[in-house]
Amino acid sequence: MRDGELTWGPLDRDGDREAVAALADRCHAADGGMPEVTVSRFRAEGAITTGARTATGELVAAAAVRVLAPGAAVIGLVDPAYRGRGAGGALLDWGLSAAATADPDAGGVTVETEALTGAAERLFASRGLRQVFAEDVMSFDLAATEPPAAPLPPGLTLHEWTPDLAVRFFTAYEAAFHERPAYPGWPAERWVAWTAGDEEFRPQWSLLAAGPDGDAGMVTAAEGWIVQVGVVPSWRGRGVASALVTEVLRRMRAGGADKALLDVNVDNTAARLYARLGFTKLGRRAKFQR
Repeated sequence: MRDGELTWGPLDRDGDREAVAALADRCHAADGGMPEVTVSRFRAEGAITTGARTATGELVAAAAVRVLAPGAAVIGLVDPAYRGRGAGGALLDWGLSAAATADPDAGGVTVETEALTGAAERLFASRGLRQVFAEDVMSFDLAATEPPAAPLPPGLTLHEWTPDLAVRFFTAYEAAFHERPAYPGWPAERWVAWTAGDEEFRPQWSLLAAGPDGDAGMVTAAEGWIVQVGVVPSWRGRGVASALVTEVLRRMRAGGADKALLDVNVDNTAARLYARLGFTKLGRRAKFQR
């Protein structure tokens, strides 16, 4: 269909690969976040897509719907130069309709964004959507910045991840996270498999802070990412998290990494800790539902 100067139609999974990546780069340069994560949604197997092109064929807006079974998820992009002309609303309405058609029995539609903006929030609210999840992506520039000094509290020692220590890592994780609203309640076997089963998991960067009377905290890491940081309640406020994070940063830098990323829930006060250590906000990812 045509909408003023734009022509709308499905995207070609392979032929439009570079065009979607370029659009994502332009959007995330303005809004923050990581374009590669957004692009992966468009490349998901079975994704339904649409896009808007200028008269010269440039892709300036696009959306994708993928079935989650149950439910379906929608994500969209609008070039910053073409915002405020109704393309975002058109994409959202198309996505909500396509998601309902793609999985008519589940009834649950999730709208995702890897770079939440105020304008997007207002658009989602106008369609009756409410935010159900949000976290900030934070980055530490290892190429340009030496990790700060944050010594481990006296009496604690660090141990790298090994299969023999995996359950102790889980126990520290469980103690640190079990009161949080999003705690999944997984058994040890599932958490260990999820953690160590990631092909980018790095056991040499995953550390357990152990003391004479029990473990104080843990951190797990993957290539380029600090995945989870947890401190046992009785050890909070004593610098355990700072020591764990800075030691991981030091090891990442020594291993040649140029940056370290992490996600932190918007309601988690740990965001202030990461900012003090030198992390900067890269963008806010969020999910909305009706």
